[in-house]
Amino acid sequence: MTTKTIIVFGATGVQGKGLIEALSPHAEFNIIALSRNPLSSSSKYLASLPRVKVIKVPDNCMEEPSKVFQSLDLQKGDVYGVFSVQGYVDDTTMIRQGKAIADTSVQFGVKHIVYSSVDFAGLDDTKFSTFECKRAVENHILTLPIRHTFLRPVQFMDIWLPDVEAQFKMGRTVWAKHTYYKNPNKKHQLISSRDIGIAGARAFVQGREGPIRLAGDELSVKEIQATYKEVMGHNIAFSPSPLAWFVKQVVPVVKQFAKFFEETGYNVPIAEVRKEFPEFEDYRSFLLRHKNKK
Repeated sequence: MTTKTIIVFGATGVQGKGLIEALSPHAEFNIIALSRNPLSSSSKYLASLPRVKVIKVPDNCMEEPSKVFQSLDLQKGDVYGVFSVQGYVDDTTMIRQGKAIADTSVQFGVKHIVYSSVDFAGLDDTKFSTFECKRAVENHILTLPIRHTFLRPVQFMDIWLPDVEAQFKMGRTVWAKHTYYKNPNKKHQLISSRDIGIAGARAFVQGREGPIRLAGDELSVKEIQATYKEVMGHNIAFSPSPLAWFVKQVVPVVKQFAKFFEETGYNVPIAEVRKEFPEFEDYRSFLLRHKNKK
């Protein structure tokens, strides 16, 4: 059996981890997980999975992906697929990095790129620059001679976990306390990062192309809070509400984020998604899985 090499940019993040966990059981793939710190707990975990090799890369690996390929002594045609996800720094950086990884993939003869984008709610322009920068990368990839898959997830269930980083805690506070208060019954769509990884892995395994909209559940703010308390046994922790209100007013990306959810929000047809991905988690199942890890 001929093995196919997959390079994963963003391997130690929640999406990269989800992709690698879903893909590593497939014997036809070898996975190169790029990490700035191979000694981190997340890197060590990835290295313990079947057919996964963790490789140390410089901090600017997404700025100069061609140097990553060269350092691995890879020749044109040696890599079958690339998974590309960027952590948010700013819009310009995200576009530059996404395009650079796609261009390098073509340069080295990669057959298939899976790019983690975002759901655009069916709009030609979301008026949200952080979303539109992902569309810019998608549009660039469309001009390239490479098989491509665009993963388009809604908001991550992961931001509702107890031990999230401060910026995600602030984000959920803005959304729950200062975004939907005028329409408390409005449903909000969520997806597990594990399931984004499952969709990406299936794209490589099956050669699935094009955009894939991804959502696993939809709930109101009250339903999210009630489900969380029922499963986890305590209330969701929020940042101070006055601080969240201030952040919403003065931080441009947060202001745009709130405006998008107030005026539009996601509208992925979840019943259709489940026909292709029946294993996707709802919010309750997601929380139970994380609770049982403890």
